[in-house]
Amino acid sequence: MLKHIKNARLCFGLALISPAVSADLDFLNIQLLENNDHIVVAAEYSYFDMSLDFLDFSSKVNSSSRPEQSSSTQVSLLVPVNDTLRVGYEYTESSAQVSRTAEPFSLDTKGNEHQVSASYQLGYFGHFLEYSTVLNLSASTVKQEKLEIDCYAHAGLVLGGSCESADVRLLDGAAYINQGETNYYPAMTVDGRAQVYRIGLEVRGHFLNDLPFYQKIDIQSSRIDLNYSSELLDINDPFLLNASYRGIALGDTISSLSSQLPQQTPWTERALIFEFGTKVDVTDTLSASLALKHYRIDRVSYEYGADEINYNHNTGLDLALWFKPNTDFMLYIKGQISQHNLLGIDPLAYNRKTSKFFAQPYGKISAGISYSF
Repeated sequence: MLKHIKNARLCFGLALISPAVSADLDFLNIQLLENNDHIVVAAEYSYFDMSLDFLDFSSKVNSSSRPEQSSSTQVSLLVPVNDTLRVGYEYTESSAQVSRTAEPFSLDTKGNEHQVSASYQLGYFGHFLEYSTVLNLSASTVKQEKLEIDCYAHAGLVLGGSCESADVRLLDGAAYINQGETNYYPAMTVDGRAQVYRIGLEVRGHFLNDLPFYQKIDIQSSRIDLNYSSELLDINDPFLLNASYRGIALGDTISSLSSQLPQQTPWTERALIFEFGTKVDVTDTLSASLALKHYRIDRVSYEYGADEINYNHNTGLDLALWFKPNTDFMLYIKGQISQHNLLGIDPLAYNRKTSKFFAQPYGKISAGISYSF
C-alpha cells in the first residue's frame, strides 16, 4: 500500500549550495604583501557541521532541509615567472550532507573547482609613497557532480523512484521487456557547472612605512548552467496528467514543481568586487591579517521565480592568524563570514530555488599550511 506523507518542498538548491566550492587562491595575496620571489605551495582544509553553526543559520531558514556537514580540501601553487609575472593554479574538492524531514531524507553531494590565475606588475605610482600596481587575471571551472534523487515529496505527493513511500512511479519499460527487471526511474538527476572569469587592478603599498596593505577592484563574470532531468517531469500524456491520487492531480504537481526548480537555460552573473586587506606582525613568528570584500551583483538572462527577492550585494570579512616558525613554512587558521551567504563567492549557489537562503549570513573555519622554496 502506498503511504501518505505530509506536504513538503524539495530544496533542490541545497544539493548545489552546501558543497561550497570557492577558490581561496586570492587569500595567499596576504602572504605576497611581503617581498616574495619564491614558489609557494599551499594546502587548506575547511569543515562545517551543526556544532559549528554559531550563526544559528539552520533555525532561521523556513525549509524542510538542513545542512548536516560539509568539508573541502584545496591545494594551491604560485610560481614567479619573472620579476613582474606570477602565475597560479588551485584545485578544490568538496562534499556535503543535507538532511530533510521529507523525501529525499538525505542528500550527499560532491563538487570541484579548477582555477588558473596570473598577476602582472604594471609599475608604481604615487607622490610621497610608492604604490605597486598589479593586473590580476583568473579563470575557473566549477562543477557539481551528478546527483541522483530517487524520490522527493512535493505538494502532497511523493514522486519516485524505488522508495517505499512513492505515490507515483514510472517503470523503465525497456528494461522490463528485455531483461524482465522491475526498475523505476529516479525522481530526478541534477548537476551543475559554471565558468568564471575575472579581471582587476590591485594597488599594494604600506601604511606608516611598515604596515602592508592591498586594495583591489575586480570585474567577474560567471556563466552558470544548472541541469536536471526527470522522466516524471517530462510526462505529457493527457491521461496521466489528469490522473489524480488522494484528490491531487499529477499534472498540477508536475507544473507546480517545474515552476520552482532552477531554470534549464544558462544565465550570467556579473559582479563588481571591492577588496581591502592588510597584515600586522604580532610577534616575530605570529601575524594577523584582515580582508574586507564587497560584491555588487547583476544577472543576465536570469528568470526570477514568483515572489523571489533579488539579492544583489554581499559583504564578507576574512580574519586569519599566521604562524611562521621559519622563513619558508607557514601555518594559518582562518575565519570567514559573509552577509548574504555565498552570493558572489560560489557561482553555483544562487538560483530561484535557493534564493531564500541568501537572507542569512554564512561562515566557516579553515586551517592551512604553505611552503615557499
